[in-house]
Amino acid sequence: MKRFLFIMAILCVWCVPFTYVKAVSNVELQDTSRFEHIISKGDTGGGDGKYIELSTVKDVSTSGSTKSIEAKIYVVLPSSDLIREYKVRYDYDLNRSFANMVAKAPELKIRLPDFSLNEIWNIKMMESGIVGTVLNQQDYTLNGESKPTQPPLKGYENVTFLTPTDFDFESYHVANRVFKMVYGTFYDDVIR
Repeated sequence: MKRFLFIMAILCVWCVPFTYVKAVSNVELQDTSRFEHIISKGDTGGGDGKYIELSTVKDVSTSGSTKSIEAKIYVVLPSSDLIREYKVRYDYDLNRSFANMVAKAPELKIRLPDFSLNEIWNIKMMESGIVGTVLNQQDYTLNGESKPTQPPLKGYENVTFLTPTDFDFESYHVANRVFKMVYGTFYDDVIR
């Protein structure tokens, strides 16, 4: 009986799923069949940059008026010997796309006689229509070795240059690029 219990215990340990972290190196990020380099305003040209892992970009929408996309985005910081992997979810309010707001401008002009198209820019500055959330992050060295990842400080979980997505800032351009990868058009060109 003891032998049977021992064998069952070993089988149970074998069947326990292990979480496997696949490290990514800077060399791997150059593989254009797996990763797309995002040309970024913040790139210095010293080997830094942002990369989207193409196989991870997926539509996870549950609503018709809001599109949601998840993706893994890697940020390379060579001076710190660091690659930071972010799993991000972007939620896009289709009613807040620039093209949709311009299409609705005549209705607004009737209700608000002083309304002008310049106001749309101000509205987008207050609420861009895209919300970004960091779901997970992992750190690696440039050679692809896993590094201990510190959790973000309380209250700063989503403060990165990928989120929040303020209109016309770096994070907004990244989110717009991810939207185009899934839907073939930029978020601000969508009319509902």
